[in-house]
Amino acid sequence: MLLEADWVLPITGPPIGAGAVLVREGSIEAVGPAAQLRAACSGAEDSVRSFPGCALLPGFVNVHSHLEYSAFHGFSPSCGFGEWMLRLLLARRRLTAEDYAVSAAWGARECARCGITCIADTSFEGWTSLRAAAHAGLRGRVYLEVIGLDDEALPAIMERTEARVAALEGERTALLEVGLSPHAPYTVSQRLYRELARFARRNSMWTATHVAESRAEVELLERGSGSIARAYKAAELWKGRRWTAPGLSPAAYVAMAGGLDPNTLAVHCVQLEGPDIATVAASGAAVAHCPRSNARLQCGIAPVAGLRAAGVRVGLGTDSLASNDSLDMFAEMRAAQAADQRRGSAAPLTSADVLRMATLDGACAIGMEGLVGSLEAGKRADVVAVRVHFGAGHGPDMSPGLATEPQVSHPIEALVQTATAGDVVATFVDGAVVYEAACEHEGDPASCPSRQGGGLAEAFDRVRVRLGLTPYVPRR
Repeated sequence: MLLEADWVLPITGPPIGAGAVLVREGSIEAVGPAAQLRAACSGAEDSVRSFPGCALLPGFVNVHSHLEYSAFHGFSPSCGFGEWMLRLLLARRRLTAEDYAVSAAWGARECARCGITCIADTSFEGWTSLRAAAHAGLRGRVYLEVIGLDDEALPAIMERTEARVAALEGERTALLEVGLSPHAPYTVSQRLYRELARFARRNSMWTATHVAESRAEVELLERGSGSIARAYKAAELWKGRRWTAPGLSPAAYVAMAGGLDPNTLAVHCVQLEGPDIATVAASGAAVAHCPRSNARLQCGIAPVAGLRAAGVRVGLGTDSLASNDSLDMFAEMRAAQAADQRRGSAAPLTSADVLRMATLDGACAIGMEGLVGSLEAGKRADVVAVRVHFGAGHGPDMSPGLATEPQVSHPIEALVQTATAGDVVATFVDGAVVYEAACEHEGDPASCPSRQGGGLAEAFDRVRVRLGLTPYVPRR
C-alpha cells in the first residue's frame, strides 16, 4: 500500500513535499517523493491511497492517559489538585468495573480519532484498558496501578499484585504489553515502591508513577499537611492509620526507594527544584509532560527546558478526560509551547520540538523508539493523515490531486499551530485503518464518526448519567 499526501513529515528528516510512505506487511518499506515510490509499486497488493491537502506523520504517542476515566469528562470545574482529587475519589465509588470498561472503550476510540496510535495508559483494573485498546487497534503499554501506604499490608498487596499481573497474561496482544504503576508518593510507601521495582525488574516490566504533580503533594511529604491530607480524611481513607511525613521532596522520596530507573516513566514532574531535576536525570527515568492537565488542576508549569537540557527524555501526554478537555494532541503541543513561554525559557520550544515530543520523543520515553515515533524504513506503519491549513496565498496548490510544487517550506509550523483533532482524516496502526473520517458534518456532533457505533455510545452516556453528567460531545 502506498500512502501519498502533499507533505510527509518523517520527524527524523526534513518535510517531503508531494511525498509518500510505502507500507508492506504492516511495516514501512520506504519514505520519499511520491513519484519515485509510485514507480516501485506493482500488483494489486500495492494499492495507492491519496490524501490531498494533508500531511502524513507518525501516529501520536500519548505517554500518559487514563482511559478508564474518559466518562468523567467535565465532572469537576477547574480547581486545585486536592479538591479535584477528593471529587474524583468520591465519584469513583459510583461506578462498577464494567462501567470503567465502557469508559475505557470510549477513550480508546477517541484516541484513534485524535490520531493517537500508541498509549502509555495507567489503569486501576488493567483488563479494562487492555481490552479497550485491543478493540480499537491501538499499540502501547497499560500500567497496572498499585496503591498502599500501610506496610503491615505489604505482603498481601504484593501477593495480590502478582495475581493481578498473572491474570492479565491472557489480555496481552502483539501490540499491547503490561507494566506496573506505583500510583504516587502520596499513595505508595517507600517499602512498596522498592518491592514493586524489584518485581518489575524480575519480570522485565516497565513502570510508571505520578511524581511531583502539585504543591499539595510537596506539602504532604515534607510536612504532612495540606489539601491532600484533608481530602484523605474527608474520604475516610486515613481512618485509624498512623502516617508520618518523610520530610522529603517527591522526587527524592521515590528515588530513595529505588522507584526511578531507565525503565520508569515519571508522570508530571511539575514541582521539581534543581536538585530534583538532577535526581531524575541521574536515574535515567523519562518524564511524561501533561501541560493542559497541569493547568486545569492549578499544579504549575513543569521545568521542561531544564529536564531536556539535563538529558531527560520528555514526551507529551493528555492525562485523562477527568482533568482535560479532550485527547487532542495538537492542543497539547500548543499548550506545551505556551507553558514554556510563561515559564520564561531561554530557548522556547519550537513547533518542531513539540511535534517531536508528541511522536519520537514520546516513543523514546516508553522504550518503543525502535518501533514507532518516526516515519522510517523498518518501523511499524503507525501513520496519521492530517489536513494542513496554510495561510492565504502561502499554501500548496489545493486543486484536486496532490500538490507537486508546494510553495511553503514550513508545513510543521502550519500543522502544529492550526490543526486540531478534527483535522485527522485517517489513522493507521501496523498499516491497518483504525479510524477514518467518514463524514463532513462538522457542525452536527451526532453525525460525526466518534458518535457512531451504536451500543458503545449509548452505554458510555449511561455511565455518564450515573456520574450525574450529560452525554459527551467530542470537540471537532
